[in-house]
Amino acid sequence: MRTKWCLLNVLVGARLIALMLLLLALSALPVTGVLAQAGHHLVIQTISGGAVYVVDVDASGDNPRNLRYLTNGIDAALSPDGTQVAFTRWDHPSLGALGSLWIIGVDGTGERLIADQLRQPKAPIWSPDGSQVVINVQTGDQLNPEHKCSSELPSEPLQADEEGDYIRVVVKVGKDGDIEVKYCYTLLPRPYWGLGTVDINNGSFTSLPHSLFSYVGDWDPQNPWRLVYRGERGLVNLDINRGVSWPLTDDVADRTPVFSPDGAYIAVTYWQHDHWEVHRMNADGSGRVRLTETSLRELADQRLNGQEPRSWNNAAPAWSPDGRHIAFITDRTGRWEVWMMNADGSDQRPLLPPEMQAQLNIQYFGVDERVLSWR
Repeated sequence: MRTKWCLLNVLVGARLIALMLLLLALSALPVTGVLAQAGHHLVIQTISGGAVYVVDVDASGDNPRNLRYLTNGIDAALSPDGTQVAFTRWDHPSLGALGSLWIIGVDGTGERLIADQLRQPKAPIWSPDGSQVVINVQTGDQLNPEHKCSSELPSEPLQADEEGDYIRVVVKVGKDGDIEVKYCYTLLPRPYWGLGTVDINNGSFTSLPHSLFSYVGDWDPQNPWRLVYRGERGLVNLDINRGVSWPLTDDVADRTPVFSPDGAYIAVTYWQHDHWEVHRMNADGSGRVRLTETSLRELADQRLNGQEPRSWNNAAPAWSPDGRHIAFITDRTGRWEVWMMNADGSDQRPLLPPEMQAQLNIQYFGVDERVLSWR
């Protein structure tokens, strides 16, 4: 009997050791495995200040599932580890009103106020270590529409005239026969925006150097000292430690820059004369590539069907967690939907199935709002 009891102890001990070795092996698997992919989320803002939804989706955009309402807010952004969502709220939509910064768990729990008494904060972006958030705040107001005539087409949202037109073309012929073409239009009122950091632990706000019109873009995931934002003359680099800024691009049509996970690329929403497109560039501003475009065949088909040819809008890019894909919104089906493409612009297709797209009533106004965040 003693011999059998000892043999049983040996067998049980061997099984426990084998189980422990198996658990250790599983814990050593790379984060790119199936277990890690199950934890990725896509956050979707339907309208600025309105409903925010979250959907579980793999790192490559496969298998979207469990679309659910999260909260109401402005410019929702996932934290670097994908567990929390930062967003803002305004006490009143009038220019200069106060607002606040909030955080909620991606599972819908633990919603809490981080900072208040901020002038209409928007566009929070997380620091790579998750300890700070940079936000936009109003610093003044340009309350009246601005009428301009220029030899170049505008790059800002416009106000229509009484006849519904946005741009009037004026052609002047000089005495010597020279022809001068001017584009006349009216810019919408534009509040002045600055930048500041908020400490997540204590809610303290610190103003950052900025120009008159500064719109938050993204925090470089590989260089924590570097921010990129939209300034008055294009994208701007900001060394947050030294308070020094310098131009990244000189194209005023660039909007909402977002870094790829490895920090190698930046995707932007681009004002393409009269509609929005998605461009990609290297992190240093070189190598610009246009990723979205309405084909000439599509425009011809529209005309053959008796329609006024119209380029699709493509906007609000967000990189997939593996950096191989870009999510964006498009109105090519007649309503705004969430689509995705490869990082080179190929294979553009819906990211969400029709039943999920139907639940979302996405609205986009091109005022640097964030629609998508993917971690």
